[in-house]
Amino acid sequence: MLRVIFRLLALIASLTLAWIGLSAEDDAWRLLLIVVLALLIAAFWPRRREEETPLGHNVRLFGAFLLAAGMLMGLHLLRLQVWQAEAIRTQVANLPDGPVENMRPYIAERRTQRGRIYDRNGTLLADTAITASGWAQRTYPRADLGHIVGFYNPLYGNSGLEATYDDYLAGRAGEEPMAVFIEDLLHRARVGDDLTLTLDVGLQEAAQAAYEEVTAEALEENCPEGQCPGAVVLLDVRTGAILALYAYPRFDPRPMVFDPEAEDWNAEQDRITLYWQSLISDTAAPLVDRATNGLYPPGSTFKTFTAAAIIETGLATPDTIITCPEHYTVTGHVVVNAVSNLASNMEKENLLEDYQWSCNTAFAQMGLMLGADRFSEYAKRFGLTYRNLAMSRWTDLLDLPSAVPTVANDRAFLDRQTAVADSAYGQGQVSVTPLYMAMLAATIANDGMMMRPHLVEQVVSPDGQVRYQAEPTLLRVPIGRKTAQTMNLLMVVAVEDGYGWRAKIDGVKVAGKTGTAEPGTGDPHAWFIAFAPADNPRYAVAVVVEHGGHGSRVAAPIAKLVLEAALGIGE
Repeated sequence: MLRVIFRLLALIASLTLAWIGLSAEDDAWRLLLIVVLALLIAAFWPRRREEETPLGHNVRLFGAFLLAAGMLMGLHLLRLQVWQAEAIRTQVANLPDGPVENMRPYIAERRTQRGRIYDRNGTLLADTAITASGWAQRTYPRADLGHIVGFYNPLYGNSGLEATYDDYLAGRAGEEPMAVFIEDLLHRARVGDDLTLTLDVGLQEAAQAAYEEVTAEALEENCPEGQCPGAVVLLDVRTGAILALYAYPRFDPRPMVFDPEAEDWNAEQDRITLYWQSLISDTAAPLVDRATNGLYPPGSTFKTFTAAAIIETGLATPDTIITCPEHYTVTGHVVVNAVSNLASNMEKENLLEDYQWSCNTAFAQMGLMLGADRFSEYAKRFGLTYRNLAMSRWTDLLDLPSAVPTVANDRAFLDRQTAVADSAYGQGQVSVTPLYMAMLAATIANDGMMMRPHLVEQVVSPDGQVRYQAEPTLLRVPIGRKTAQTMNLLMVVAVEDGYGWRAKIDGVKVAGKTGTAEPGTGDPHAWFIAFAPADNPRYAVAVVVEHGGHGSRVAAPIAKLVLEAALGIGE
């Protein structure tokens, strides 16, 4: 009985060490193999029978050794062909001066005909050309969509949609293993799937034109030719489809493309390296997509959140009197309005007028009425989190990397009355992206339902099979329909009779909110969020102009022009 227990323990110990060794370094694995071999031999060592001849016993000893050695070989093959398969695929030898790379995967990648990328109307945004030598060369017809389409480069990797949908574009997703084996065996170039986006190039161009026209005129020498940092986001309020995603500065993806027909490949790679270095060293940060990764204080546009929260909780209605004094002191901290004598514009100083005329002191009071717990609860309902709890990538948007919008650095911040007061009118530590603010406007427009934003509408294989079809996806319902409709009314009044008047469109009701956000240094950021038509919402827009000053003067006119383009007005 003791012998059986000993054999069993030896077998268990050998298998345990082998499992540990599968992911160990090579030298440790070799040592473990010796130990495992000894344990296996001990486990399989045959007991000599009384009537057994020496020859028979030796044969059984040899059989036990072969069994142990066979198991050892199997474990080693398992490690090589499963655990280390990917590493070995790109490495053919370990020499004293380092590993020798296997160039075959890179050569195969250079011959892959990556899928095309189209906008929603069939405009080509990315393609693959086959050179005279049989190499595949990525081509980008446009220079202005680097943040969205991204680039493909075997050395520097991929960015944008080229990275997120790499498996589809490279033809690796959904392939039958046997078909892949046959293609590799016959050295056939792989053909990738095509992407169709929700992006509308016409609206993208309209957003750029509006941004450049308004900022050049309003900011003059501070924004020559309208080329100053900022972003514009346009959404379909019902589906979450991203129709325009403009950001400046941006980068041209075309110089990142390697030319396989170049006479000197080293010189060609040096050219790309110099361009890449110029991008990453540029203090304007052209690689940062302001629309999805630019984090800003939202200023008074965030009063939309606060008003929605206080109405949803039942603490106030549009008719509730909340005064708008020149100054409001919270535990020694003085809150002031952006405009002097603001209450003179009002008749009742109620919530509706506070929102209409963007009264900071009134919204500071609303923040205190909500309190830290309720404020935090509604932040969570609207998809905001805390910086210390935020993941590295925002999961609301799956198609592109996006920064995480946060209400504060941590929950403890909101326990200070001054923090809740400041946060209620979009200052404090609130930090959001233009995409998020477009989603906030779209949520009001969509009866309180926040939809997942998406940029890829469809993925189609070379033989016409639909591999992926986007469907409208509900993320959360932070407020009820009644509250959303009330907020719709407040936002309409803010445009028709408030500071958002520059966003008015003849014959169309526009709902919106201005914002002038203090970044800490420099002039304020100009914000505007809106949707239209307010009585049958279709499109939501968010505009931010870094250090642009008043949102009513700079951002609102941009939003108007973008909404007009989306609605087909003036065509």
